[in-house]
Amino acid sequence: MNAFNTIKYSRDPEIVQHLRPEPPSDWEAREMQGLDPLEYEIFTHKMHMIALEGKETTMKLGASTGMRWGDVAFGIYTAQGDLAVCATGIYHHAVLSQLPVKYLIKHLADDPTVGLKEGDAFFYNDPYYGGVHNADMGLCVPVFADGKLVCFIGAAVHTGECGGSEPGGMVNSAKSRYDEGLMAPPIKIGENFELKEDLLGLLATSTRDPRTMVLDIKARLAASRIAERRVHEFIGEMGADFYVGGLRRILQQTGEAARAKIATLNDGIFRQPRFIDTTGPEAALLKINLTVEKKGDRIKLILHGSSPMLPDRPMNTYFQGLIGMAMVYACGWLFPELPANNGLLEAVDWEFPEASFVNPQGDVPVSYAPATQVAFAQGMFMAGAKMTYATDPSRAVAAWHTGFAVTVFAGYNQWGEPMADITPEINATGAGGRPDADGVDVAGAFFATMSDCGDVETTEAERPFLYTFRNFFNNSYGHGKYRGGSGVGMGLKVHGVPMVGLGSMGFGSHFPPTLGVFGGRAAPPAFVQTVRGSNLDALMAEGTPELPRRLEELYTPGGTPEEGTRDYLRVAHAPDLYESGDTVYVPISGGAGYGDPLQRDPKAVADDLSAGRCSEDAARDVYAVVIDDRTGLADEAETQAKREAVRKARLARAKPYDAFVAEWSKLTPPAEILKYYGPWDGATAQEA
Repeated sequence: MNAFNTIKYSRDPEIVQHLRPEPPSDWEAREMQGLDPLEYEIFTHKMHMIALEGKETTMKLGASTGMRWGDVAFGIYTAQGDLAVCATGIYHHAVLSQLPVKYLIKHLADDPTVGLKEGDAFFYNDPYYGGVHNADMGLCVPVFADGKLVCFIGAAVHTGECGGSEPGGMVNSAKSRYDEGLMAPPIKIGENFELKEDLLGLLATSTRDPRTMVLDIKARLAASRIAERRVHEFIGEMGADFYVGGLRRILQQTGEAARAKIATLNDGIFRQPRFIDTTGPEAALLKINLTVEKKGDRIKLILHGSSPMLPDRPMNTYFQGLIGMAMVYACGWLFPELPANNGLLEAVDWEFPEASFVNPQGDVPVSYAPATQVAFAQGMFMAGAKMTYATDPSRAVAAWHTGFAVTVFAGYNQWGEPMADITPEINATGAGGRPDADGVDVAGAFFATMSDCGDVETTEAERPFLYTFRNFFNNSYGHGKYRGGSGVGMGLKVHGVPMVGLGSMGFGSHFPPTLGVFGGRAAPPAFVQTVRGSNLDALMAEGTPELPRRLEELYTPGGTPEEGTRDYLRVAHAPDLYESGDTVYVPISGGAGYGDPLQRDPKAVADDLSAGRCSEDAARDVYAVVIDDRTGLADEAETQAKREAVRKARLARAKPYDAFVAEWSKLTPPAEILKYYGPWDGATAQEA
């Protein structure tokens, strides 16, 4: 364990408590009072455009999958380190990325061996401050006007390789943080507007893919310098006083507006436990015991009763990462009209149990923290739907897919270049059903709503894979009155190299990863199929027409003519070597359902069946819709009669609530899957 209070170079637990904005400085407080309203509105627009240009520049110049396809948050911070302006779809960075900046202000700015001056650049990726995992890396630069610090500018981006004991930024077998690779608190990597080659060399050789590492750093820096130039142009026109006061005003207004929005919701307590079916290397049950308490103009997140800390498994997550993920829900669905910055946290309180896997201490690993965080976020969707329905039902939506299906890879590509990263299909999940419409098919990633999964040809040109197909993964969603959107199913064949390492990160192979709301069904569990020693190359050369062109075709009667050693793996599994011609089939699932499937318009079911979005089994057994074999249309009269019979059967199975609770309380999962769970009938959300 780290001796936080006695060793200078240990992590700083005080800094991570500074998620909310700092008190305004005298300069900020004085200048934000006299801002002209019209000029201030123009200022806010210009700052957002500067940040947006920075984000787009970062994406254009970067090399990693995450950077090119939108896992980018580009921001402008106050001189005290608070993120006032952010261009992103990665909303958790909008309330987390201030922590490394505040660290360098506290520990490095006044240190005579480091210091802070114009032309400096700082790099960081310690997940304790970034809140997620080592693969999320950031860079910032200070901006001065007339010798006075006015702001910081920077970018937080997922770079796909960080040098852990397994490739791809996420270490399935990590037993401590020392298995997880590069882990840097803020360090100065640039002075006098130049990067330090010795430190670039250190960072590059700490990873399996040095070129991507360096290009991503330079992309962050180039975008930051462009934004810095834009800021200087504005200050040259309007002055540093206006600029400093304007940034602080943005934060103040955001906090005020967030509290006002929360105040419009009904007070209440909303409980939503969430379950995860893996610790990374093994299948087991974990619990995130979420309670959202809404009172007045604040909400409080309470996590007591969650599973204990995992001393040697990578599913742990720092509490600050969960706060950031709560803001993913808030920015996208609760506060969509407000700026994405840490001023939003003025309306949020939290209470996390010590030494739990949602608030760990010491040297435990956190490589799979993104999986735990998205499971928590799904609890936010579900609790949020209950919380908002009475006042704004349009915001009471079902969750997008939250189970992940991240394919990691490493080795050498077809051009002989080292590589280690993830595939972009993580950004191809389905959205949840809505109060008046189905979820959007292949909407993206809920935590990265502006991201993209890229095009197949770009990936094939740089990576040693041939896509055998990539299209809608039908029946991947939760059924309901309004179904979730479809995700993507894909087939990859190792191509052009002797071998490559492939693995996967995620959860949801045993327990549904994405639950529905208001009677909607869950997105189904999913798993990865692999075929070693595949004869697919020969079948393709022969022009065999029966090759699978959709993921579900692999599991239909008659199967596939592809032969080889076939395995079925959990979504979370460690990388292994695959040889040229081997194939891997991966599900990236859909969103959750909204409302009772028996309330779905029969015509919508028939349309989905005709379009291949729904199976005959689901139409018959889930939606109770009778389809005319000749016309393909729903028979309204027969459907109504069948649904009435289903409702009567439901009532026949019903029990008085007390009887149900008495019977349900006797049930328990097998002891072997509760190894890491904590007390099965133990702590509740109210207990410490």
